Amino acid sequence: MADRDRKASFADAPTNASAPALGGIAGYWRFIVLVATACVAATAGYVYVVPPTFEASAHIQVAPIPTNADLPGLGLVNDSVEPARSLQTAVALLDTPAAAAATAAKLGAPWNAASVERSVSLEPLGQSYVVEVKAQADSPATAARLATTFMESALATRNSELKKRAATLLALRGALPAGMTSRPNPATTARLELIVRTGDPTLSMAQPASPPDSPAGLPGPYKIALSVILGFGLAVAIAWARIRRDRPADVVRVPAYAPDTSGWNK
Repeated sequence: MADRDRKASFADAPTNASAPALGGIAGYWRFIVLVATACVAATAGYVYVVPPTFEASAHIQVAPIPTNADLPGLGLVNDSVEPARSLQTAVALLDTPAAAAATAAKLGAPWNAASVERSVSLEPLGQSYVVEVKAQADSPATAARLATTFMESALATRNSELKKRAATLLALRGALPAGMTSRPNPATTARLELIVRTGDPTLSMAQPASPPDSPAGLPGPYKIALSVILGFGLAVAIAWARIRRDRPADVVRVPAYAPDTSGWNK
């Protein structure tokens, strides 16, 4: 009987050290409201002061040619067992400083090559043979114009360079004496002449950019609502830590079945 009473007295001892902390959080309600309000004010100021960013995309079609094509030295996009490798080659051919400079020249002030490079990015679109040209600007129309202009400038720059290479190669091979093995066959000559006229056969415009309907990222009201949740959670966490730090040292968890010399807990 005495053992049971002793066990009950230990079981009734304070065993939840978190209870005072949970109760004490209510005493920090002013601090919690202040932190949450500060987070909301900062987010609202950012949303309404910093202009929204709009993103538009234009698409470039990639049509790799077989690797055994008799067109060395032109740097065309060759077919590969890994489509991603062909697309990476296409991105490298299109995303050049010359394309950025040509885009800035078409758009005019305040655009320059550096600002175009900061605002435009190229990447493969999913698993398809398409390169996506993404452009960011402070208005839907500007973003769409920037993406489309960069696409046109990149293709024009690439075509101009390739036409010169093809014309040089055609002239060099045409000047070779008849019967030499390096002299191009009629099929290769026809392909080179086509490239001289039209440019790169592996890259073409697929779709110009359209103005986006909404800014990129979360809408402003969503950002403000999220700041309320984050601010409240941060304030509660700080209050909890302060209460746990300042609690009395003797508030400890007492096990319901503590051992003693009588051996009642065995």
